[in-house]
Amino acid sequence: MSRPGEHPVQQIDEQAAEWFARRRGERFSQADESQFQAWLQSSDAHTQAYADLELIWRDMDSMAPPQQSPVEAASANNIVHLRRRWPQRFSAIAASVVLLAGLLAVTLLVERPEYQLTVQAEAGELQALVLADGSQVTLNMGSSAQVRYFDDRREVSLQGEAFFAVARDATRPFVIQVGSAEVRVLGTRFNVRQGADTLDVAVEHGKVAVNAGSPRMPAVLLSMGESVHADYRLGQQQMRPIAADTVASWRSGQLMFQQRPLAQLLDELSRYLGKPVLLNANALADYPLSGSLDIYRPQDFLASLPLLLPVQVSSADDGSVTVEAR
Repeated sequence: MSRPGEHPVQQIDEQAAEWFARRRGERFSQADESQFQAWLQSSDAHTQAYADLELIWRDMDSMAPPQQSPVEAASANNIVHLRRRWPQRFSAIAASVVLLAGLLAVTLLVERPEYQLTVQAEAGELQALVLADGSQVTLNMGSSAQVRYFDDRREVSLQGEAFFAVARDATRPFVIQVGSAEVRVLGTRFNVRQGADTLDVAVEHGKVAVNAGSPRMPAVLLSMGESVHADYRLGQQQMRPIAADTVASWRSGQLMFQQRPLAQLLDELSRYLGKPVLLNANALADYPLSGSLDIYRPQDFLASLPLLLPVQVSSADDGSVTVEAR
């Protein structure tokens, strides 16, 4: 973001201008926002430069007629702030505003998607859709997705869980953003699930690159019959084999699970119940369970749980459920 020979203050102001413009573009992702926050917090000078730029940009929007001085048109708070810093940094900040105007113009021209769609699966229902290129997406209950297609890429921002059958296009990779994580493919069939503090990706066919968005978890490449589980609380991820015909089994109404830790299974059950299912028995959090459950009747599974484990299940007035040791 800087060039040799520039004064450090000028470099920082230009960096602030680039971030300001990028954050207003269509392709600015959650991962980009994390990088911006890291840049912002790495130096008080970064924070001040960005704040100055926002202030000046707002002042430009509300600038008084030419015969009125900028100080007279500004608010009292702005007068104090600008008098303190404007004399020393007028040239650098003014240059940054000019740079910002150019960056915003380019962003508006380049970043506009050619196709976009927002879809939400309501509680108690699955939502299936076909995208403009023939790719298919099935959203699990309570999940949502924002789809954007550009000339050189296809992007989806996912909240919740979805199964993807992506039409192959070597010129436009298909990228799924889940929080700070990124899943990248050309054409394949796979499932992505966002938990409270976890991410699970499982591949039915093809190959999928997964970047959990944490420096403690390296990017991995998954092939057919492989999955990865990322736990952000522990900062750990684990690759596991999975039967390809069980990937996203929830699409049929029956969730099949093998050696699934109880805590993870209850977190997933929350989606089908539409209310939180809490585990108040840490000793049983990693207890593995195998079987299946009807996603439209999650209460049946909860009712049978005390027959399988030494637990009791109770419901609160708000519909939330607590599972605790007997």
